[in-house]
Amino acid sequence: MEITDDQFFKQLYCVIGELHQIAQTQLAKQATFRGQGRLIFLLANNEGVSQRELATLARVKPGSISEVLERLEKDQLVERWRDQQDRRIVRVKLTAKGQQMHLKNLRARQEFERQLLRNVSATERAAFVQVLQKIHREMIAHYGELMPKHCKDGEKD
Repeated sequence: MEITDDQFFKQLYCVIGELHQIAQTQLAKQATFRGQGRLIFLLANNEGVSQRELATLARVKPGSISEVLERLEKDQLVERWRDQQDRRIVRVKLTAKGQQMHLKNLRARQEFERQLLRNVSATERAAFVQVLQKIHREMIAHYGELMPKHCKDGEKD
């Protein structure tokens, strides 16, 4: 069966949209507010990062991150402190409770992924990834200047 470019992309966009919506709904059950899981993930992988660096990693304005960190700190998921070499810099890391939350989120995401891929063979996965990589290379070649840096580098979040 021949599939047109339009059919291909409609299906791809539909699945991506539904995947995002389901993932957000599942994460919302575990988080007390939107964006919490993302920051916990970033802090788990960047311990002792500055607030400014965290904002860059999260792709938000530095001023926006402060309020979110206050909420995380109130929930005892993160701790903040002034850098000893430069007192203007505020550093952030997960507390033990925050690390537990990260592990809980990680296990939930892994289970979600297992459920979605249980009927997809290793060969099908490899073929799909190859198709995605080809599309990605074409995106970089034709639209690289429009893509966020992390996408051009192939970095995973």
